[in-house]
Amino acid sequence: MRNRTTTMAIATGLLLATLTACGGGDTAAGPEETAAEAPAVTTPTSPEPGKYEQTWPTRYADTTCGDYLTAMDDHQRWVLAADMLSGARKTDGAAGLPADSEVDRFQQDIATACEPIATAKTTEIGVSIYLTDATYKP
Repeated sequence: MRNRTTTMAIATGLLLATLTACGGGDTAAGPEETAAEAPAVTTPTSPEPGKYEQTWPTRYADTTCGDYLTAMDDHQRWVLAADMLSGARKTDGAAGLPADSEVDRFQQDIATACEPIATAKTTEIGVSIYLTDATYKP
C-alpha cells in the first residue's frame, strides 16, 4: 500500500508539473511598434486562431475554474483541455494527439468538476480527472 501511495504521489507531481507548464503567458513576438514607426491599420475582423493555438493569456497554473467557466471562450477552453490531456498522456508514453472527441469529453469533464469550486486551479482539476478516469490514458 505504501508503494502505491508513493507511486501516486510521484505521478501526481509529474502530471501537475507537466500541466503547469502548459498554457498562455507572454505571447509577445517582438518589440512593440509605436504609431510613428508604422501606420495604424484597421482590419474588420481578426483572423481565427489555429485549431491548437491558445489565445488565453494566463498560465494554466494561474487559471481558476471561475476563469474557465466565465472568462474563457469555447476555443480557449478546448485548447486548454487539448494541452492538458496531451501533456498528461505524454507522461504515460503516448506519442500522438488525443482524438478530438476525447478532448471534447475532457473539456466537459473539467467544466463539470469546476462548477462547484470557482477558486480551484484548472491544472489541479485536470490532474484529478486524468488520474481518476482510466479511459483517458493511452
